[in-house]
Amino acid sequence: MSLENTGNLIINNMYKNSRGNLRAFRAAATIGLLSLSISCTTDALLPSVCETGECDAYITSQYYKDDNGYTHVDLDWDSEYLPYFTIDIHATRTNPYFYYNDQPVVSAEFDTDTYYTIGDTLAFTIPLYNPYQGLETYYGYPIAVQDTTVYLSQFAGMVFPVVQNDTRVYFSDDSNGEFTTKRTVGPIPPSLEGDTISVYMKVFWDAGLESIEKDDFIEKYIIE
Repeated sequence: MSLENTGNLIINNMYKNSRGNLRAFRAAATIGLLSLSISCTTDALLPSVCETGECDAYITSQYYKDDNGYTHVDLDWDSEYLPYFTIDIHATRTNPYFYYNDQPVVSAEFDTDTYYTIGDTLAFTIPLYNPYQGLETYYGYPIAVQDTTVYLSQFAGMVFPVVQNDTRVYFSDDSNGEFTTKRTVGPIPPSLEGDTISVYMKVFWDAGLESIEKDDFIEKYIIE
């Protein structure tokens, strides 16, 4: 084979290889663009996590809230038991696309900066009945003949938050069609009268991989 023919063969092979590489590059680029297009289309088709477009929540109560954002909680200190109060939480529902068993799944967790210590006078009252000679109500329920008090001194010295912070509560539709839940704050010992309690809330909107969590909800309560 002449030198000229050898050169032509090398050039032809280089040309064929370059064409093959170009076809492979074009195929890879086409697949990549197609995958990106499908991914973008899928993301664009997903609805917003919450039905209103924005996931939000807020806390209310039956007590007066002043212009500075502090809620004044007037408690009954003359009761036989330590007082407490309840807060109401409202949240937006998740979009029906993210429902589980046809229900929106939204939950809240709470924390606080205020704790109390149980003393040695923690107690509860047990009614005592006479099952054979005691009196009964009109409906046949027995009437207690006396009470006995049981003191739980074994819990003395234990420290607890004024709002339970180790469980979560779930939202549901109330009788007015609002998406709400509740949380109890207390019991409140007399030593906290005049103090300010901060309650922190974190809300989780369950939407699978699109889930949203917000933890910037804070309410302050002045105990009166």
